[in-house]
Amino acid sequence: MLEALDLAWDSDEGFLGQLRSGRFLAEAGAGYLVLLQSIEVKEGERLHADFVRLTWFAPMFMEWNVERAVNRGADKESVHRIVDQLRERIMELLGTP
Repeated sequence: MLEALDLAWDSDEGFLGQLRSGRFLAEAGAGYLVLLQSIEVKEGERLHADFVRLTWFAPMFMEWNVERAVNRGADKESVHRIVDQLRERIMELLGTP
């Protein structure tokens, strides 16, 4: 799972890495969401530091790159929809203060 989360940041293959360049790939975003939905964190379970490192920043990062993706031709509504779904899932996994 950590390897797959890390791959999401890869500039050639990963959803987040592609987004960094302004390329919004809806299929890659859906795949990243499926990956996050497959993760179960039990109440009180300690999270691996790499898991936190690879997930906590993603919501902010995605928000920062929406405009770049839209400027490169992505559908604004589609980008916001996947960003919202991913943010919600990461909040479920990591919790909120």
